Amino acid sequence: MKHITFCTECLEENPNSVILAEGEINSDLVAVCTCFKGHKSVLGLLHDLFDVLYFSAVDSFIKGCFSESVMSFAASLERTYEMFIKVTLLKDELSFDIIDNFWKELKNQSERQYGAFCMQYSRITGKTWRIDSNQVSFRNMVIHKGHIATSDEVRKYAEYTTSCQSKILQILQSDYEDECTRFYFNQKKLARPRINELMKKHNAKFAGMALPSLLNWNKLDKDGVTFSEALDNMYQIQKKFELITLANKK
Repeated sequence: MKHITFCTECLEENPNSVILAEGEINSDLVAVCTCFKGHKSVLGLLHDLFDVLYFSAVDSFIKGCFSESVMSFAASLERTYEMFIKVTLLKDELSFDIIDNFWKELKNQSERQYGAFCMQYSRITGKTWRIDSNQVSFRNMVIHKGHIATSDEVRKYAEYTTSCQSKILQILQSDYEDECTRFYFNQKKLARPRINELMKKHNAKFAGMALPSLLNWNKLDKDGVTFSEALDNMYQIQKKFELITLANKK
């Protein structure tokens, strides 16, 4: 996933000059970014994985890469399921080691992951998690059968997945805030060896960066967020970067 950020070295040289650097984010949410002067920095996104995948999905939608957008929306929802499972197990006083060993048995099987989520959701809320079978069929057609999605189809799917995620995240925000924080910092701890390795390899400093969460994670209102709202927020973010890019070209 391509990522654009600010060059921290250029900022140190001249605080009044904002120079952009580019790199590729991996699943650890880490990237080696380089500006046009050749400065390198190791960037870590200060987000949860589902949040970054959602950001990628909306970006793909705007670019007209609709099938790719569906894949990222689906992946973001699945990682939200994963977070819900792990965070609620932390509340049950299971250790990270036990949770990680449990997850290894499900890691490569999405249907088993979904089953574990449904069980945990029912146990906690006393309600049954319901899916939209039409949207699930659409997702499978795109991912497994090569269906070329249209913008209208993806918009409907995005509204569906966003609604699901808002529902899950509201529960986590309300009742599992401490466990979410522990989960987040544990994920960053696991990424630290890779960060150190890249810093040494490229002789670069580390910089943390946080983009606005399109899902309003940890800022969810009573009704959550819709895809249309997330899309509007993304347009605003892109406009800011466009203005910075134009300023750099002058």
